[in-house]
Amino acid sequence: MKMIFKIAKTELQSLFYSPIAWLLLVVFAYQVGMIMSGMLEDIVVRQAMGYESWRVTTIFGELFGNVQGTLYFYIPLLTMNMISRDLSGGTIKLLQSAPLRNAEIVLGKYLALMVFGLAMMGVLLFYVLFGVCTIQNIDFPYVLTGMLGLYLLLCAYAAIGLFVSSLTSYQVISAVGTFIVLMLLSMVSGWGQQYDLVREITFWLGISGRAATFIQGMICSEDLIYFPVVTGMFLALTIIRLHAIRQKQKFSILYHGEYFLTLNGIPF
Repeated sequence: MKMIFKIAKTELQSLFYSPIAWLLLVVFAYQVGMIMSGMLEDIVVRQAMGYESWRVTTIFGELFGNVQGTLYFYIPLLTMNMISRDLSGGTIKLLQSAPLRNAEIVLGKYLALMVFGLAMMGVLLFYVLFGVCTIQNIDFPYVLTGMLGLYLLLCAYAAIGLFVSSLTSYQVISAVGTFIVLMLLSMVSGWGQQYDLVREITFWLGISGRAATFIQGMICSEDLIYFPVVTGMFLALTIIRLHAIRQKQKFSILYHGEYFLTLNGIPF
């Protein structure tokens, strides 16, 4: 565990020393602020016209729904260099030559992404606290359930992005690949609805619909299990990928060593 925390600390420092992480936080905060101000303006206009403000608490459900629909734009930029940078720069060889297991490397990097995800949730928490102070009889469990669903969705997206990042040494390809995978997982739940079998498969594959249940204020055991299963599956695939890279490097070193000894007439 100590090595996992050290890797996570190093990755967090690398994230917050780069302008990309700060830019993502600023853009995310701006997006959330614009959505929230627009909905509050709508409520004020309704009150000025004499209508009842029937959806004061549910504006958080609308806010979380809008954030869910654009969350997959942020994750590819966040995860594109987590492992691709190490593959292109050769630092992955240093990590694997150290007394570190592949699982520790992956979990350390993933822990850093989870902490950054908490920073993004902190932006939403600011508006939730604002709502607690200004909205009478706010449905607090409803709001917290929606935030939980968004955070679980973000963690699943981060695991998928980490896996895609391990497949290539080019950061741009990693970002584009992650974006395509996340976009497909967000859209697949609406495919083939006229066929029962296809509908069941696409519903299971559709990851965004799972978070929508939380945003609606309901915690379903199936959805609660789904996110850890998907996250664990992609983290396991990332560990397997790093293990394959390590085995390939060992084979390459052994092959070139044997070739060198053969050229120099040295028996082995």
